[in-house]
Amino acid sequence: MDSHEILVNEEDIRLKLLMPYLQSLGFSPCEIQIEKSFSIRLGKSVQKMRGRADILCTRNGRNLFIIELKKDTVKITDQDIAQGISYARLLEDNIAPFTIVTNGKVTRVFDTITKTELTGENIAQQSAFWTNGCTLATDDDILIRYDALKNFISFSSENLKLFCQNQVQDRIGPLLGNLDDPTAKFVKELFIVRQSLSARFASFTESDSPVFAIVGDAGVGKTNAMCSLALQYLDDNFVFFYNAPLISKSPVEHIADDLNLTFSSRTETDTVLKRLDDIGRHLKKKILIFIDALDESTDSSLVTELSELSLAVRKLSYIKLCVSCKTGLWKNFLYRRDTRTHLFEEVARFESTVAAAENNPGYFLEDFSAEELRSIIPVYKRAYNFQGEISDRLLKELKNGFFLRIFSEVYSGRQVPEILNDKDLISRYIKQSIEKTDLEHRIAVKTLSEIGKVLLRTSFTSVQEHKNEGLEINGLLDELNYSVRENLPQELFTRNLLVRSNLEDSYNITFYYSKIRDHIICYHAYALDKMNDADFYNNLHVFFENYIGESAIAYYLQNASPTHKDTFVKYKKDKAEEFVQAYNSYLDLNFQQLKSQFNPNTAGRIGILLPEDILNEDGYALFPLNDDSQNSIQFANLRTGNEIPHSEIVFFKYGVKSIYGSNKALLKKDQSPVLREKILKDLKEIFEKGGLNTYESELLNLEKLAVLLYHNFDKLDYNFKIKDFRLPRFELIYPIDLKLLKEKLYRFRARYHYREENNDPASIDEMVEKAIAQELQIPKLNVGGSFPPFEELYTVVNSLLEKGYTIIEKYHLPYPDKTVQEAETFYNLDPKSNRYFQRSCQYSRDQAWNYTKDFLRQLEICYKEFVEQCFPTFKDQFKFYNAVPNEFFLYLKDEDILKWGSYGYRPSRTGKIEFYLLNLEDSEKAFDIENLDSLWTFILDKFLCIEDDFRYYPIKTVRNINTSELDKYCVLRNWVHKILEDDLRTLFKGEYEQ
Repeated sequence: MDSHEILVNEEDIRLKLLMPYLQSLGFSPCEIQIEKSFSIRLGKSVQKMRGRADILCTRNGRNLFIIELKKDTVKITDQDIAQGISYARLLEDNIAPFTIVTNGKVTRVFDTITKTELTGENIAQQSAFWTNGCTLATDDDILIRYDALKNFISFSSENLKLFCQNQVQDRIGPLLGNLDDPTAKFVKELFIVRQSLSARFASFTESDSPVFAIVGDAGVGKTNAMCSLALQYLDDNFVFFYNAPLISKSPVEHIADDLNLTFSSRTETDTVLKRLDDIGRHLKKKILIFIDALDESTDSSLVTELSELSLAVRKLSYIKLCVSCKTGLWKNFLYRRDTRTHLFEEVARFESTVAAAENNPGYFLEDFSAEELRSIIPVYKRAYNFQGEISDRLLKELKNGFFLRIFSEVYSGRQVPEILNDKDLISRYIKQSIEKTDLEHRIAVKTLSEIGKVLLRTSFTSVQEHKNEGLEINGLLDELNYSVRENLPQELFTRNLLVRSNLEDSYNITFYYSKIRDHIICYHAYALDKMNDADFYNNLHVFFENYIGESAIAYYLQNASPTHKDTFVKYKKDKAEEFVQAYNSYLDLNFQQLKSQFNPNTAGRIGILLPEDILNEDGYALFPLNDDSQNSIQFANLRTGNEIPHSEIVFFKYGVKSIYGSNKALLKKDQSPVLREKILKDLKEIFEKGGLNTYESELLNLEKLAVLLYHNFDKLDYNFKIKDFRLPRFELIYPIDLKLLKEKLYRFRARYHYREENNDPASIDEMVEKAIAQELQIPKLNVGGSFPPFEELYTVVNSLLEKGYTIIEKYHLPYPDKTVQEAETFYNLDPKSNRYFQRSCQYSRDQAWNYTKDFLRQLEICYKEFVEQCFPTFKDQFKFYNAVPNEFFLYLKDEDILKWGSYGYRPSRTGKIEFYLLNLEDSEKAFDIENLDSLWTFILDKFLCIEDDFRYYPIKTVRNINTSELDKYCVLRNWVHKILEDDLRTLFKGEYEQ
């Protein structure tokens, strides 16, 4: 070549200079790879490098050196050298030991491993890598390739884009497809950007928050949104994408694979993320990691791995994580054995809790809005070529993205209907979906039908119902009688007929879309449309054992025959009649004295109201029957609102107390659990509101008399001189003349009555005296709020008078024998420590011991009277009732009744109540030697006053009256309720807590 010939570009250098030279050195053409066949390894994939004038020379099938070419007019820079070395390090198979950079005038040779320039003779011997047979320790190989990758992607935006496109395409590939691809979840031609989500995610990428979560119900487009965001941010960010069902190890391990890194310990796992963050810092770009469809993963360790990944990402500056999950299963990833995971904490840094997602944090993706649908429908119409216009009514049915796709596939090239028939649509979709698989239609439908039957007969908890996660795979296969080697056909999953979801140590199976499930159950598993009316009636109970059956029968009734609809109406009437008769009988048998406290607050017969449109509307209400001739089942408009005339509102027209939103629970074959739950719910409400009352217990009446009068005496013109300190001094109001008290109460009631009638104030006293003289009947005080509870006090006084009491000489429990001043002085010495003894300090030891024994003795008497009156049919099942009389063991510090300790009791072995005051250390013998079942904390103040437990103690003394100040001093009444609550909890087991 002429020495004055100008080498215009790298191509000239390659063709006119290097190729002849390399061939003269003995390299054959097959050992020289140029741009069209030159490959390097990017992460875990091999990529062709195109449009570069680089040369790779090999010898004996192994990479030897790479030549990075530059124009002869361009000076070789450090970046040119770094780029060439990076290419050599990223080569497929093995790292090339030497890197040559030349512009045709200047040629420089470098050791690829050490980056040092090699000069002089015996260049090869200067490379330790070459002399060691081109082998490296694993850690060295990892570091070298990592450094090369970081440099490679920083050389140009094209390099970065190439790496990201490669990774995302590998991972997102199984989700991508065209309209004809049965497995495609993301079809670019159909995707419309969800603007609110896009804006929210953009804000997230600019924030300091590390984790973003897209949460939504099945079919709303979570995967589409994730794919779209990943592709959208691919141009200018470092993006990783993973499909959770397809990853077989931790996300960090997959990231390491994609970076061509390996590791074997947790420390190295953290190192991978730090290196990835270092790449982001080096490029000044965000690293976005997308993990889609967490709910479809079958990896039981994913919950822990995501928690740890979230924690690790929080500590890094450039990495952000975005995940998606179905609403019902989202909580599985936010909690581990009821403890919040790090994923919860990090998602909550950006998104607040969402009611629709069980009050968990995340971006809740909903069905398409009307505005979105107006943009989407034309896109689907062009893609699927369905004919005609979408009516407004039909548009409302297509808000769910998955259902819109089903609709479009079924009506592709066909005229769309005015009104959507779910039965025909779903039937065609199932048929078309199975036809696109290798499965025989009969076998596929039979498999789906058997799964539907198993779902229908499964008992789900309320939590499982909410999550809607289906059945655990091993249990399902057992129910289907599959052998150990058999499994469900994969095609049913790829066609979105079935779906898997993650559990801690297994995975669940359910139908991808509820309408597909309902159709299979009704038209294939049970073939309801083929049944006669009698068979249909006799099978209806099967559909009300769980929420899946309820959904299925509702789906069927949309297209059922008229006679089947009439049969269903008859079934609902019959079950409602059965329920209300059982409800009446149960209350009459078990709660005769309390029946008026239960809904609908009548001691007489009870009827049931059903909706006028019983086929299409839900709900029911109980109402008091006026007479025995009235039909126990009636129909009414159960809706409420301003549009309903006052006279037609059932609360006023029928005396209804509450409307129940659903009557489905009444349609079960066995109504006894529903009846029991209803009774217990009412009982618990009565209990909590203080509605359990009996005036047959003299001691409870005496207690209520003292407390009500003590706190309201001044309003009855008594002149008691009251001075106390945080404990009533009841001795100050005794003796109590019941006849005088009754007269004072009558006067108060009469004075209030005449005043409310707007009589002349000057004449009211005269009217009151006249009423007393003539024994006129004065209406009861119909009051509430903070009004004095004198109507209740009046009832108590009358009850005691009827039992022969006239003068009550003293309070029924021992009085405090320390002065009020002594109590105040003791308390003020150390208010913080003495607040637990502010009442007991008003007793001497002997008087406190007397009080304790009398209190426990009276408590047993009150409890027996209370239970016998209110729970006559249950009393033999109540533990405390059957244990009376008891032996009480008090284990106290220094055997001092005024100090703290514990107490317990057991059925008496002597046939009479006994009390034992023991040292606190003796409590170690309570269980093994004394055979006590339990011990409870003791301080005397608990027997003197019932402190607010922020639940429902102290129990209200009077319903609808604000008695908070006096409730806590009805100690016997509250302790009766406490023991009764324990007995009810034992009787009804876990039901009482629900």
